[in-house]
Amino acid sequence: MIVWPEENPMKPASRDALRRFRQTSAAADLEAAKETWRVVAWPWTAELPQRILLENDLHGATSITMGEGGIWLQASEPRTMQVRSVEALDRDAHGLPNLADEEARHA
Repeated sequence: MIVWPEENPMKPASRDALRRFRQTSAAADLEAAKETWRVVAWPWTAELPQRILLENDLHGATSITMGEGGIWLQASEPRTMQVRSVEALDRDAHGLPNLADEEARHA
């Protein structure tokens, strides 16, 4: 299933790009998939190439790009995850340096 963005506030070029993408076999495959895909980025202009990025619940990403020839190409987008401790997130939130990084830099 694909969760589509609200089209009313979009520019006409964006609406047209999403409507063209909806007619592709890639969109049909993602709509038929068991997992949920969300459109997270889409074209703002009519210029080519036009790229649409989708993300699933596991943060997997795929992009579908229409090039100069009007052909849509699908590619998996590599994603890496970095598990962060509560302490590290708190340090970042307060703008404090990471002591381990500082020690390694001065060693």
